[in-house]
Amino acid sequence: MDTATLSQHLQTIEDDGYCIIENAIEQDLIEEVRETVARLEADLEVQPRGNRAEGYATKRMYNLLGKDRAFWKLPTHENVLPFPEHLLDDECILSGTTCMHIGPGEVHQGLHSDDGLVTVSRPRIPFMVTTIWAFTDFTDENGATRIVPGSHRFDHEPGKGEQIEHIPAEMKAGSVLILNGGTWHCGGANTTNNDWRLGISVQYCQGYLRQQQNQYYSLAPDDVKAMPQRLAALCGFGLYKGIMGHVDGASPGRFLGAHEVDEIAYAAMRTKNGVAES
Repeated sequence: MDTATLSQHLQTIEDDGYCIIENAIEQDLIEEVRETVARLEADLEVQPRGNRAEGYATKRMYNLLGKDRAFWKLPTHENVLPFPEHLLDDECILSGTTCMHIGPGEVHQGLHSDDGLVTVSRPRIPFMVTTIWAFTDFTDENGATRIVPGSHRFDHEPGKGEQIEHIPAEMKAGSVLILNGGTWHCGGANTTNNDWRLGISVQYCQGYLRQQQNQYYSLAPDDVKAMPQRLAALCGFGLYKGIMGHVDGASPGRFLGAHEVDEIAYAAMRTKNGVAES
């Protein structure tokens, strides 16, 4: 994505709290993810979890990076990663990866913001950025994500029973919805007879926040060792600002033997003779 296009989209997010990137996902990747999701849902016997937040007719899978390496291509995708890097910072980390396969009969999820647990007063800087990838068409009828435009500027979180207008983020397969973490949104109701809506949420957060999904226990050490540097760093196996997240003064990556994210804490403050700078 060129700089001018990125700037235009960032301004839209500043104004509305979201934007949609059309034709962001390559067709080969769309087909690969569809096939991978179908196989995993069968192998893992995935069924709806039966609650309002996760859905009564929605098949969900979490911690996707540990389930299949096909998903590794999403968090660092060149058409998507620049958004959290600009809206958060370039040392943001991955908060979670979730497959949301909304089936016929699903009900309206209920409005929420993804950084709603943050106790800093609203409106505020984004603490999270959510990207929702469309691997099938998102329509008003099949459960397209519902959005309240401009809600990232509201001074409160959605209240129980609060009535407010929301719109469907309709988009074609291959598009990606980018959300400021403070924007009110939710999964829509699927009123169709046989149309399943397949989306994947890739969430990022500030590097100093706790991730929604634990990356350390969901990834095998061999997977971490095989990861490209940027992906391993996004998962939290490097150090935030060269300091935060260390294990006995070194990055979790060094602890695991993952050379791509082998770092020493406070390295920038060390001199050649090993004496710390004042």
